[in-house]
Amino acid sequence: MKRIIAVFVLGLALFGGAPQAQHPMSLPNGSFEQWTSHQGYSVTALFVPIQVYGSYSTPSLWDYPQYPVDETVSMFGLNINVNTMVPVIKASPETASVPDGGSAVRLQTFKLEDIVNSTVLSMASGSIDTSLVDEVIPSILSTGAVDIDAFLPLASDMMSGGGDLSAMLPTLLACDVNDFITGGIALGDFRPQRLTGSYKYHSASGGDNGGVFLLGTRYNPLTHKREIVGGGLYLGLVDTAEYVPFEVEYLSLGGMMSVPPDAVADSLVVLLISSAGANRQQGSYLCLDNLVLWSEPDTCAAVVGLTAVADIHEALLSWTVSDTVQGFEYEYGAAGFAPGSGTTGTSSSPSVTLEGLDAGTAYDVYVRTLCSDTVYGEWSRVQFTTLADTCSSVQNLTVVNQAAAGRPEAVLVWNGTSQPSYWEVEYGPAGFQQGHGSVAVAFGTRFAIYELENAHLLNPATLYDFYVRSVCSGGVYGSWDSVQYLTRCARVGNIAVSGVASDLWVAADGGVAGFSVAWTDTTGAGMWGVRYGISSAGQADGWGTYVEVDTPYFAFPPLVQQQTYIVEVTSLCGPGSHGDAVMVSFTTPYIGDVDTNAAIVATARRQGPALTVSPNPACGRCVVAADDGTPAVLTLYSVDGCRIMTVTSDGKPVELDLPYRGLFLLHAASMDGTAVYRIVNR
Repeated sequence: MKRIIAVFVLGLALFGGAPQAQHPMSLPNGSFEQWTSHQGYSVTALFVPIQVYGSYSTPSLWDYPQYPVDETVSMFGLNINVNTMVPVIKASPETASVPDGGSAVRLQTFKLEDIVNSTVLSMASGSIDTSLVDEVIPSILSTGAVDIDAFLPLASDMMSGGGDLSAMLPTLLACDVNDFITGGIALGDFRPQRLTGSYKYHSASGGDNGGVFLLGTRYNPLTHKREIVGGGLYLGLVDTAEYVPFEVEYLSLGGMMSVPPDAVADSLVVLLISSAGANRQQGSYLCLDNLVLWSEPDTCAAVVGLTAVADIHEALLSWTVSDTVQGFEYEYGAAGFAPGSGTTGTSSSPSVTLEGLDAGTAYDVYVRTLCSDTVYGEWSRVQFTTLADTCSSVQNLTVVNQAAAGRPEAVLVWNGTSQPSYWEVEYGPAGFQQGHGSVAVAFGTRFAIYELENAHLLNPATLYDFYVRSVCSGGVYGSWDSVQYLTRCARVGNIAVSGVASDLWVAADGGVAGFSVAWTDTTGAGMWGVRYGISSAGQADGWGTYVEVDTPYFAFPPLVQQQTYIVEVTSLCGPGSHGDAVMVSFTTPYIGDVDTNAAIVATARRQGPALTVSPNPACGRCVVAADDGTPAVLTLYSVDGCRIMTVTSDGKPVELDLPYRGLFLLHAASMDGTAVYRIVNR
């Protein structure tokens, strides 16, 4: 029964920057940052689950050996079918001391009993190759599909040559490569010259080692098969507790022996083997990281003596070079950042000053030479830590509610051990990237959040991140502190009370019924709080009656006749988030009494005060006059329900100043009822 190591054909990704002919090509997941989880497998006997093997994980984009088992085994007197693909690999992510600060892959030698339940293994072992059951198995990852049955015996013969690829070639060329390996990395026009990376190796008892093997193939259209046209081998992976760099040189077949023609590979297979020696030991492991394929040897001089002199928020980099070069390229980021994800730049001289760094922070910097658009040197790396900041850091940053203009006001407050020049506030929607937010300045240890709202810079019902730091003279600043805040809902709009005299009636308790209040939903809140009460009762905390409704409308219960009422409507967007209260007032008329039989004795009622507004549309000012000289209380509102002014008319014309262009609502209340007029100001 064949056992196949099936591996995805991988696409090539360029390392950093725009594609250039000489740039190295990173193998996808060459630093093994991403992993895929796989479920375990169990069988059931007498309702008892028996685990065949547990869950495990493998590097994404790299496949792994699997062994097919479809056997009936006897358990508890029952015949139980085990039908699964056993994962013949032991791989795990390695994070300790990885050079790029990410994850390496750890491949470990093992016996099958380390993976498969010993009871199940013993019952099914009759159908499994004895060498797999009894011998130590090296974990193998590959970028091609490898038949492990055909490859492992061949590998043992090849490895006996002591790691000399030339000595292996006769064995390889004597085989049909199509029998044991297919696929690989499609190279296109890329011409591989070497593979670089970092490794560490642990030999369980000493004497064995790991290996990295390159095999270039090319499709022959005449035979319709793949032929070996080049390769590379590295077996010098000796025991080391720290990661060390390694390099595997790729040579064409013609470069190793006289075999014309010197064909160019169109596909490359990369094999990573946890133990490539004849003395395989259970528990030995190989860790590999940052695998990069190069198209040609570097021909640009290397950076020498890279040093960094750090200050609080900047660092001076300097270096030398042994030859004339076109310029230099650098990349930097927090210590351990993955190359390709940092901040980049170029320099025409062998020095550069990095600015805007965080105080007391460790950084990695990579610098290399540029000789042309396609040729550059190897990266050189230096690490430094910026000095601690001498500017007082923000402490105890929080959000408090303080009374302002008769309503709660959300305010950022903090402490500082000294007085800087000012404090800088940066803010944006939760999760925004610092350096890309909005910035404001505070000259004291408080900052009113809704000053921003008034400037239309904050969205309602939105979670924001606020960062604050102190700024001292000379461009020195303290470290950031942060806090989150959920902004209030927006105010409701177009609030108005309805109660046409002809539609009002006297309730059984003598109150006037038929009034309602409506508004425009500007928030998508879905819930609103309505508070109402007689204005003479005052507006201390808890005043009046409070109800919550789920539609932008509320019908009042019977109200006391001949009283002025105040109504406030607040949008509710969820716990901790509500809008400003918008207020409107109205006066209930006297419309009749209730007789002993609860019959209504109604008086003549009108539709409310009849007014004339002139001119309308207005140009900044208008005159309001009662048609019959009836006294009235006039309240001017903006279209979104904000009160602008209230005046009392004794029946004579009243002149109103309109503060800006737009639509206004004029609410008029008299003994005859209430009415709302629309005024347009041009």
